[in-house]
Amino acid sequence: MSPPLDDDGRLFRTLFETASDGMLVTDDHGLVLFANAACERLLGYDPGGLVGLPVEALVPDRFQGHAAHRRRYAAEARPRAMGAGIALVARHHDGHDVPVDIALTPLERAGRPVVLAAIRDMRGSPYAGDTLRVQATALRSAANGVVITDRQGVITWVNPAACAITGYSAEDLVGQHTRILKSGEHAPEFYRELWRTVARGETWSGTIVNRRKDGSTYDEEQSIAPVVDESGALTHFIAIKQDVTERRRTEAALARAQADLAARVAEIEALNKILRDQAIRDPLTGLFNRRYFDESIARDLAAAARAGEPVALLAVDVDHFKLVNDSYGHPLGDRLLQALAGVLGARVRSSDLACRFGGEEFVVVLTGATLPVALRRAEAIRRECAALRLDAGTGTPVRATVSVGVAVARGPDEPVEVTLARADEALYAAKRAGRDRVVAAPA
Repeated sequence: MSPPLDDDGRLFRTLFETASDGMLVTDDHGLVLFANAACERLLGYDPGGLVGLPVEALVPDRFQGHAAHRRRYAAEARPRAMGAGIALVARHHDGHDVPVDIALTPLERAGRPVVLAAIRDMRGSPYAGDTLRVQATALRSAANGVVITDRQGVITWVNPAACAITGYSAEDLVGQHTRILKSGEHAPEFYRELWRTVARGETWSGTIVNRRKDGSTYDEEQSIAPVVDESGALTHFIAIKQDVTERRRTEAALARAQADLAARVAEIEALNKILRDQAIRDPLTGLFNRRYFDESIARDLAAAARAGEPVALLAVDVDHFKLVNDSYGHPLGDRLLQALAGVLGARVRSSDLACRFGGEEFVVVLTGATLPVALRRAEAIRRECAALRLDAGTGTPVRATVSVGVAVARGPDEPVEVTLARADEALYAAKRAGRDRVVAAPA
């Protein structure tokens, strides 16, 4: 037996029973707990006959996802007012659809969540005609083209913007199939995929090249949305169109300009690299020059000092180079310098530096090399240079040797000029000792 109602309870009961809108209260499982008399006028159910039924009994069968939607709502229940702009229908007791609007209010009853649903009859709404007139005016006035077709693609209505885009009048288009606009620019599979998409009830969006009445082609961005009736069957398609020909031409021109600019920038960068290389590299041998050595050595020594690594300098000089030039000519002397540069380039690591100071003088910077390591690497360079043989066209190969002086920097406080001078002194000691040898400077 229900407990006696207080004044608030009697007031609520009176409002509930006398409301002109259908009123339902459902539990957290979607079962009807209460229904008022208006439900019979609206839905054909005796109020008592609704109690205990699942609310899905009032939902048309085509909305199969309603139960899942209801459970999601129950998980985060919040008030929902009427006039949300969504066309809703309820199923009458005899099976036909009734257009309705619904408001939802989450409440509690005996500590458990319930939902109060107010269901308004929208049949013969005085606002329906005005709404349709407003919508029709909006469609006619839209800047985008609007084309409505039946399910076979035959045009049933167009707005003025669509006529302006295509060059056809409304009389030209209505009754024609949309293929009247085909340009022949797309393969048949393009159109088959488009129709497969909309026939599944999905919206298709993309760009189509169409043909105007005057024969010119244009690029058209288009969205095609299917329209279904109350039973869920496809009845029409609505296409929203926009002529984007000029925009795409502008984009293409901009892309070409950007590509040209990128090519010019790349060309400038390549020229800058060439100029930079010309400024820091010896044109004959391709090794770095004295200028680059002066620019980089202080930085390399500072980095080595921070890392606690030694730095060794090799002073390399071709023995009797003047005699080679005098005996065989400068072209052979140049080839000899290039061959020596090839040996040095092959023997240095990425962290090392090989430079031509001028004439037959070269300097190699070995980072991280102790004196024993520097001596071994210098000896390897000497041996490879001694093994070089150049064809002078006389039938007798020309060979040349190098002398190498090695000095290891005494620390970050020793100026590089001092280290280089010590390497030079060792180089001259090697020459005085008979050339074709490696000599280390005193530590």
